[in-house]
Amino acid sequence: MSEVNKKIETAVRNLAVEVINKFEKKKRIDNIQELIILATYLNMQKLDELRNDVDGVMRAFQRLDALIDVVRDLKKAVESLQSGQTGEVAKLLGEVNSKLDKILEKLDAYTVESL
Repeated sequence: MSEVNKKIETAVRNLAVEVINKFEKKKRIDNIQELIILATYLNMQKLDELRNDVDGVMRAFQRLDALIDVVRDLKKAVESLQSGQTGEVAKLLGEVNSKLDKILEKLDAYTVESL
């Protein structure tokens, strides 16, 4: 956020505090500018909440992307291990690999790139 925006937000917040104090003291708010200040302040608060929510969603997607990388690495390790095995062990590792494929398929549907 630019320095000018920060100064404007600080000014609006300071003005809003004055109007809120007046309102809490049961004084009448009859100035349209005071109402505009309160509306602007409420809008700023809502924007802050939305920004925080979006940041939280983006962090969740980043964690999901990291999980996808871990599952892919695990799949490669199982494939490597499977290639050196025979019989029942190879079959079980194949089943694990199949389940990892299903997990990756589900996780890939929720990556940031797919949105």
